Amino acid sequence: MRNSSPRSPRTTIQLRAWQQEAFGVYRDATTRGERSVLWEATPGAGKTTAALAVCLHQHRRLRTPTILVVVPTAHLKIQWARAAAAVGLNLEISITKDGAPRDRETHGYVVTYQQVAQDPPFFRTIARQSCTVLDEVHHAGDGLSWGDAILFSLSEARFVLCLSGTPFRSDNAAIPFVRYDDTGVSSADYAYGYSRAVEEGVCRPTAFLTYGGEVSWRDDGGEVIAAFSDPLDPVASARRLRAAVSAESGWMTPLLRDAHRLLLATREQNPTAGGLIVTANQSQARKLSRALASITGLKPVLVLSEDTDAAENLKRFTESSEPWLVACNMVSEGVDIPRLQVGVYATTVRTKMYFRQFIGRLVRTRHHPQRDEKSVAPVAYCYLPADPTLKQLAYDIESEIKHCIDHRDREGMREDFAERPERPEPMASLWEVLESTNDGLQSVIVHGAVVNGSKMRSGTISPGDEISQDSFSLTSIPVAPASSASGHSLDVQILISEQVAERLTQKRAHTETKAALTREIRRLVALCHRRLNRSHATIYAQLNSHQGIQSQANCSENELHQRIALLNGMIAGSFG
Repeated sequence: MRNSSPRSPRTTIQLRAWQQEAFGVYRDATTRGERSVLWEATPGAGKTTAALAVCLHQHRRLRTPTILVVVPTAHLKIQWARAAAAVGLNLEISITKDGAPRDRETHGYVVTYQQVAQDPPFFRTIARQSCTVLDEVHHAGDGLSWGDAILFSLSEARFVLCLSGTPFRSDNAAIPFVRYDDTGVSSADYAYGYSRAVEEGVCRPTAFLTYGGEVSWRDDGGEVIAAFSDPLDPVASARRLRAAVSAESGWMTPLLRDAHRLLLATREQNPTAGGLIVTANQSQARKLSRALASITGLKPVLVLSEDTDAAENLKRFTESSEPWLVACNMVSEGVDIPRLQVGVYATTVRTKMYFRQFIGRLVRTRHHPQRDEKSVAPVAYCYLPADPTLKQLAYDIESEIKHCIDHRDREGMREDFAERPERPEPMASLWEVLESTNDGLQSVIVHGAVVNGSKMRSGTISPGDEISQDSFSLTSIPVAPASSASGHSLDVQILISEQVAERLTQKRAHTETKAALTREIRRLVALCHRRLNRSHATIYAQLNSHQGIQSQANCSENELHQRIALLNGMIAGSFG
């Protein structure tokens, strides 16, 4: 008689340090009998791989019969299925409701939040005793009834793993399976921020290159000319950004030219490096695509959600070495194109969530050949208008932000925690974009600080004050022809890389590294306490005795690493 259950996968996943920590949090939760865990990890850190390790453990060790992954978009269904196949899990992206048993080789399914919301009773049956992964879990509240549908569908799941790279929403909706403290701020079981990911080489550091100038348009009130340094009301501010990123104004042309030159310089170190332009709408995507083609002499790959071949074009770009991708509504959460390294933010959306999702497309790393000392460090470069809101988002990119439910009757709420939605711009009966002037590169923001232009000129970068109008501008460096990757762009890269290297070296010298190791030791000691039934004092005494020290407070960084190895040995049974 044939066994109707799927064959168990035998693939072993190699986990990064943070993924091992997150997996340990999951193991601790299952030991305590908890049914759900929330991991917050910065976009590009590798949440999919870590989640698949949980799925393998649930299936292989705990004999969980079904793996169910819920994702925001149909494109991500394919991506998750491919990633699962690489570790030996067969997850189907189509599901029938005719009651037929699934194929014996199938371990589970990948579906969208919309599918679950359309038929909660059906998915409650599918999810019964399952291990379910809610990818980008903040989407579980996208519809009025979606949160209730998710909670109902997963009410009998054996375990629910919630993942999020941007754990906040643009409305006031609570996220299912997420715990909130008394002030309404979300509480993750494990968090891995962008700053640490950069320090550990998991994500690329990002340099933001902001461009200024004057923008012109005509609306119901007549002709308007405004510089990015001018204070404007919300409506005028939105129209200034809209006019700047419009292909008709001509403001984007110098920015696109500089971005292409820098991409060429980047491709000297990484020949397959790619660039991404995200646009305000599909009409602007086509126009900016033509503008870029006139600058580069090459037609970029254009990916629009309304095109039937959009997914195929995206796949073609991912697997090619073509330089530029222009997209609208197709390059979002979870899209994995590690070769993207230069980005142009040409959209009018100014929310934290969208901005961080875009940066997440640029910071993903992959294995690089060994570089010599003279090569440029792997940095992500983001070109954007010097819009005050966008610049603030760039300053805050390394800060950790939680989802917050805005309880208006409570005092002391952290307003900066809340994700405020982009206010729709009032429709004007008259709207015309006029020719605008781009003054070139205004400032470079690295690690939340503005790089001072005069110091960049002397070759010594350090965080400084905002560049004034009469300060040195990088665009005054002699610019090589577009066909060359030397000159201006290479100078910019080298100077930024020096700043990045200096910051990372300083960061590693701080006590933050030892503090992180100490936190990991506390976690492992607590795990040993539960599994081995030993007191915390006994475990610490055993470690001190083995290492020949009197107190952990006197440990060097190397000795703390040794402690972690000893504790892992205790858990595995090879020590103590």
